[in-house]
Amino acid sequence: MANSDTGGLTEQQFRELLSPGYEPYGVEFKGPGYRSDRQFLVQVARAVLGMANRRDGGLVIIGVDDGGNAVGLAADQRATWDYDDVAASLAEYADPYVSFALQPLAYEGRDFVILHVAEFDEIPVLCRRDYTGVLRKGACYVRTRRMPETSEIPSQTEMRELLELAVDKGVRKFIERARATGLLTSGPVPPTNQERFDEQLEDLR
Repeated sequence: MANSDTGGLTEQQFRELLSPGYEPYGVEFKGPGYRSDRQFLVQVARAVLGMANRRDGGLVIIGVDDGGNAVGLAADQRATWDYDDVAASLAEYADPYVSFALQPLAYEGRDFVILHVAEFDEIPVLCRRDYTGVLRKGACYVRTRRMPETSEIPSQTEMRELLELAVDKGVRKFIERARATGLLTSGPVPPTNQERFDEQLEDLR
């Protein structure tokens, strides 16, 4: 997935996300930190995994604390959040992979990084490796309904949502294959979420 250095959230949209003082369901805040700080990176990776397993994906905003305070990133911290380096780091923890766009944002004289995470392509994303106290190899992380946090699947509600999303994708893939082989011939196939995500990225460029 290509990087995008322009577009994405506007300052007004960013302000609206911060205004409640807590994390919306599709957004996770991460305070300032270095990508090269492994303890901080795995916290970001956990959030990304959870957003990838959510319908329509979500945002991970780096430089905002849990209370919604726009702390911002120092210049040397911001420099570590390069798209290629972030993609390589996340690949260590995601199985099969995550699609995302990276948006730098300047707001009220401070720098932030926003990861626009797409929902999984075909099958839910699992954690590829352990990190003590944060990540467990083979675990499936989701954004929970009961409170704004990322965790392993906590209840049947989140499990059902994840399974329904995976089934939707499986059915759509079957229809595409059936039409490709001539078993089905009528009607256009609606765009996939990944295709819609790619179109949105084009708008960011």
